[in-house]
Order: sequence, then C-alpha cells, then structure tokens
Amino acid sequence: MHNQQSFWQLNKAVVLFALVALTMPLWFPLINGYSGLDTKIMIFCIFLVGFDILLGFTGYLSFGHAAFFGIAAYSTGLMLKNFSDNIIPAIIVAVIAATLVAIVIGLLTLKRTGIYFSILTLAFAEMFHSMAMAMLQTWTGGENGLTGMPTPMLFDIKMQGSAVFYFTAIMAIILFYVAKRIERSPVGLMMKAIKCNQTRLEYTGINARKYKLLAFVISAMYAAVAGALMVVYEPFVGHEFLGWHQSGEVVIMSVIGGVGTLVGPMIGAAFMLYFENVLSVDLGEQWLLVLGLIFMFVVIFMPGGFMEAVDRIKKRFITTADSE
Repeated sequence: MHNQQSFWQLNKAVVLFALVALTMPLWFPLINGYSGLDTKIMIFCIFLVGFDILLGFTGYLSFGHAAFFGIAAYSTGLMLKNFSDNIIPAIIVAVIAATLVAIVIGLLTLKRTGIYFSILTLAFAEMFHSMAMAMLQTWTGGENGLTGMPTPMLFDIKMQGSAVFYFTAIMAIILFYVAKRIERSPVGLMMKAIKCNQTRLEYTGINARKYKLLAFVISAMYAAVAGALMVVYEPFVGHEFLGWHQSGEVVIMSVIGGVGTLVGPMIGAAFMLYFENVLSVDLGEQWLLVLGLIFMFVVIFMPGGFMEAVDRIKKRFITTADSE
C-alpha cells in the first residue's frame, strides 16, 4: 500500500501533465490558441524542465543555455540537409554534439559561482553565436540562417502538423518523468544540497563539483532535445537560436513559473508563449510593457512564481475547510 502511494505521489504530476499535453489540440483552440503554437509550447516545456534541473536544483543560473539549444538545432539541420531526412539519427547526433560542448563548458565555468558563472556561460554562448554568424557561416548560413532542408521524416511518417505535436508531446512527457525521477533520486538530493549549502556538503567529503557538472550536462541535453525538435517543427535554423535573448527568455519563463518545481517553469513557458503570440495581438506594441509589469509583480509579490500562487490558494482552501 505504501509503495502504491509513493508511486502515485511520484507520478501524479506526470499523469496530469500527460493528460493536459495529449488533449491540448482539443482545448487549446478554445482559448484562441492556433495550431503550431501548442507544439512550440511542448518544445519549450522540455527546455525549461532541463533548465530547472540546473537552476532549481543546484542554484546555478546560466545565461548561456541558448548555446546548447542552437548547437543542437544546427546539428539537426545539417544532418537533415546533408545525410538523411530521418529525425532519429539527427536528434541523436544533435544531443551528442551539445553534450560534448556542455562537458567542456561545464568544466571551465563551474570553477566559479554566482554572477561569475552566469557571465561566463553568457560569454560562451555569444562566442558560438559569433562563430555561426562569421567563421562558420558556410555551414550555418550566417544571417540568412540554415535553409533548404527536406521535410523531416520519422521513418515513413511525414513530420508535419499533428504528427510533430504528438511526437513532441510524448517526448516532453517522457523527459518530464525522467526529471521527476532525478529529483527523487540520491543524485537529485545531492544537487539540491549544493543549492542549500555547498560548503557544508564539501566538508562531508562529497565531491560537489561532480554533481554540479552532472546537472549542467543533463540540463544541456534537455536543451539539445528542444533545439532538435524546433527544427523538426520548423525546418529552419536562425542565428537567433544562439542569441542571448533566447537564454534570457528561458530565465524569465523559469522565474515567472516557479524555480525548483519542474512544473512551474513549464507553466511559465506556456504563459510566455501564449502571451507573446495570442494576447499580444490585442495589446499591440504595448505587450512588452504589460509583460514587464507582470514580471515585476511576480518577482516582488510572488518570488516563488505562479507555483507560489497555487500553494497560497491551496493553503487558503485547506484553512477554510479546517475552520468549518
């Protein structure tokens, strides 16, 4: 009985996310969401879950995660264009490429903490962005981006429309489940211990740097999967994928949703993308001002993001129920 309860507690969030994700094409149009935006939301859910493993678990804020997103996107595009239109080998190569880069960057940047770590990751991301724009423009297309890719295929299935959405949604569900398992595992507890008090953890004889690097690499792998799926969703790779604003948006999504909760950053991603692509139509050029005000409100009054608001509502209902 205890094992069943533990299994349900672990997988409750995964089951709920799966229900929301797989039924999204049915209810998303009811709130003026258009086809394709739901796929993009699923892609960024993967990106944000991985980013939360680094920021939420260890407390290390990376301003350069667009590097792994962009490297994977370019790798996927080049594979589809020059080798095979099958997305499976393209995604595998993309994840391997981003992982190798992440190991190198992690070994160099994780020697520092705080703002120094953040600036170093930003510097590496901007370095790759500059390389894509100049040194490697023969491969990347420079300012014009990487184009001319065939229609991505999953063996004999054309990856267009609903096929892309459901493939992405299933990937998001699987990777969210993996992240929840990591959170409950001894490795995940070590990562969270780094955020609580890294110095005290090291005094116990634990090699904290090993767990920091592991969190960094896992986070980069999630970003790589998201970058690869973005090319499957839209066979084009722009240099913006490596830009600093891409990393900045991921940070804002995480903060708005609720850092360290895994679910919160996904809610933040859905909110940001819906706000940017749907609500901004009615707000016109003022939508960035409104978004800035929302971000300020969340940071000042709800530092735990939307998930803090959910917890407050839960406590209010529980308190009301107990008093009755």
